[in-house]
Amino acid sequence: MNFISMMRQEELAVELKYCERCGGLWLRRSEQDGVHCERCQAQRAALLQTGRGRTAQNPLQVECLRGVAEMEVRP
Repeated sequence: MNFISMMRQEELAVELKYCERCGGLWLRRSEQDGVHCERCQAQRAALLQTGRGRTAQNPLQVECLRGVAEMEVRP
């Protein structure tokens, strides 16, 4: 029995990532996408199902900052 070859068959490539919501560290498979840990993904999914989470159309989104930029440029 070749123990070393048995171990190599079970190797997975993982990346150390940080959660963009809570800042926690977690491991992610290299071929996967995702920016949140499992706990935050579950909480986000629950919020979206109840309709209390943010959707793609954020009502707080700023459309135009021209007035602010003009005030800052004036001498």
